[in-house]
Amino acid sequence: MLFSSCEDVTYQLDNEFDPENLDLEPPTIFFHPSQFESIKVGSSDTLELYCYDVKNAAGAHLQIEFDAQIISIDTVLYGEFFMNGVNSPIIFTDQEDGFLNVYLFLQPTIGTSDASGTMSMAKLIFTVQDEGLAPMRYTSRTTIRDKSNNSLQLNQYGEALINATY
Repeated sequence: MLFSSCEDVTYQLDNEFDPENLDLEPPTIFFHPSQFESIKVGSSDTLELYCYDVKNAAGAHLQIEFDAQIISIDTVLYGEFFMNGVNSPIIFTDQEDGFLNVYLFLQPTIGTSDASGTMSMAKLIFTVQDEGLAPMRYTSRTTIRDKSNNSLQLNQYGEALINATY
């Protein structure tokens, strides 16, 4: 005798790092990952600036406060959010006294004048310079704007924490 049994496999789809599982109220912006548990002094890593369920965005000014004694921001790269399928976004950055300003703009095409969704807006490559806890926060000057230059409502601003160790 041959018995066959079909039993469907059950998958747990609760990735703790998915925006839906971070207790965020969209539309919002956050850091990914939100915590670096232990990064050695001298090491480099990448932190992404994410948006969650943002609609009709044409540009952004992301101002981030960080501890410049503990980490240095080496490079800022654009993410996928402001890509329009043809052109890369326009990006400008400057930093001074523990504040990083990232300016991102979608280059409109005939069919695309804004961006919507959940994805990375930019990627920060940083280096750990000294030991300690280094929080990163979006400041109140952070804004996302639509194609008419109106500010879009954001419900929350996520934070990140870098634990730098020897």
